[in-house]
Amino acid sequence: MKKYWIGTLLTALVISGYSQKKIEKHINESVSKTEIKSHLYFIASDELRGRNTGTIENEIAARYIAERFRSYGVKMAPGMDTYFQQVGLTKEVSPQKATFTVGDSSFSLGDDMVFFSSSNGTFEGEIVFAGYGLEDDLKNLDIEGKIVVAKAGNGNPNERLSPYTIKKQELIEKAGGLGLVELFKPGRYPWKMILYYFSGEKYRLNEDGGRSVFPSAWLKDSEGLLAFFKEHSGENGTLTIEGKSNKNIKVPNVLGYVEGTDPKLKDEYIMISAHLDHVGVSPNEGDSIWNGARDNGIGIANMLTAAEYLAKNPPRRSVAFLACNAEEKGLLGSRWYADHPIIPLDKTVFDLNTDSGGYNDVSVVTVVGFNRTSVTPVLAKAASAFGLTAIDDPLPEENYYDRSDNVSFAAKGIPAVSFDPGYTEMNEEITRYYHQPADEANTLDYDYLTKYAKSLVYAVTMIGNFEDDIFWTAGDKYEDAGKELYGRK
Repeated sequence: MKKYWIGTLLTALVISGYSQKKIEKHINESVSKTEIKSHLYFIASDELRGRNTGTIENEIAARYIAERFRSYGVKMAPGMDTYFQQVGLTKEVSPQKATFTVGDSSFSLGDDMVFFSSSNGTFEGEIVFAGYGLEDDLKNLDIEGKIVVAKAGNGNPNERLSPYTIKKQELIEKAGGLGLVELFKPGRYPWKMILYYFSGEKYRLNEDGGRSVFPSAWLKDSEGLLAFFKEHSGENGTLTIEGKSNKNIKVPNVLGYVEGTDPKLKDEYIMISAHLDHVGVSPNEGDSIWNGARDNGIGIANMLTAAEYLAKNPPRRSVAFLACNAEEKGLLGSRWYADHPIIPLDKTVFDLNTDSGGYNDVSVVTVVGFNRTSVTPVLAKAASAFGLTAIDDPLPEENYYDRSDNVSFAAKGIPAVSFDPGYTEMNEEITRYYHQPADEANTLDYDYLTKYAKSLVYAVTMIGNFEDDIFWTAGDKYEDAGKELYGRK
């Protein structure tokens, strides 16, 4: 009897290995470099003018994805009669004029100051200097009816400033403060770049009823400015803002799915997510279109490649495809979907995101969150099957995991990683294309991208057929959210 069971087990392992080899061979033969190139040459074309959120070109990109879904046989999501989920946004036009006056000194919009958020009006009150403006800095301060001045960030130069600004806004507004002015010292991010990103149009989810936005500015920290505000803390200041306007708009996410083959497991969904938007057209002379081939034309090409293959070769679990809008505006499309899911979140057991700022190593796939879920061996196998090596994020200090659409799902408890083109460092090979007009389809290595796309298709197939538990690695910061979502103890 014992020999019989051993023999049966060995036979099963051999059959399983043979099946995997057949799947690898089929993916290798089915995924077309020509098709990948065709997707990218359209999505990153000059005619789509950078796919900026809220533009007709952005909607054309969404329509292209939807019609590819239709042609492949990808279904509309249950209960939907369209591939589009409309995302409600408020489009904010930055102030046209603003001044911040303290004593005899005055700071003006552009040269000295840029607004992270704002409302029209005059905000006059006592200046309070509050260190970094975080919980420990504010706990012994009376800031009600006052303008808080603080240093930008939290003191760690390797961490992004924006999340801390949002946290400070919440704390100060809740405590009755009138506004926030942060002292930003240009360096790694030059002032010109800050002006470009925070001037002009900004977007937010429009679920707050169109309320006025708490004024928050970054002030260029020149020599002696920190000492100036410490010296003038307690004196009156005036923040005057004019020309701010808001408009509510809707932009499309694109959603479809392929039904799984297993009678029970088909009620579980693997999500493939990638953002379809980019940053549009710059005011520069010459080539001014920011085509976004890498960011994130590659991701959309991957999604469409996977959709075409999986519609014909579905795994046991169902697979959903979500092309997110407004990622460049703050992950807004994926955040909207996570708050308004079409497919129940507790039925969505994994999110495989794909995003890119570029690549500089064509021998690897960089998996942001590589060791954070139980499917790590699957991701490694998917890459190695096509001659690549899956590696973890080599730049954890940049916190890329919480800067792409995967985090919108992770925050709800869904195990998620971002399966990205290979990078091993942030160097000139990345920065020459990242958010630059040079990021065009004719600059890409399609032999590498074909192997990379095959790896992604294989990863989704294996996760869709995965027989072990799909969940967070023990101790992950999103593990508790996952336990709550799926009803685990």
